[in-house]
Amino acid sequence: MIEIVTVEDFKTYKSKEGYFIITDTTGRKLHATRCTFVDLKHFSEKVADNANRNGKYFYTDDFFEAREYPKVKKCEACRRYL
Repeated sequence: MIEIVTVEDFKTYKSKEGYFIITDTTGRKLHATRCTFVDLKHFSEKVADNANRNGKYFYTDDFFEAREYPKVKKCEACRRYL
């Protein structure tokens, strides 16, 4: 699993097939990279502009690894991709 910390990394991994785990104060969500809720604006607000104070983004191309992340829940919007 790779922690995404820069805008360049986000753009690179967003364009790949795989999964993001987003952690923030509302919990931990598993998203497909093509989920519409995974976008540059939200990434910038949580990670890039605020030095990870509002959350973290992780990427993996392995669904089983993503699913095993502690207390992760599947995104309701992109469940059909998972």
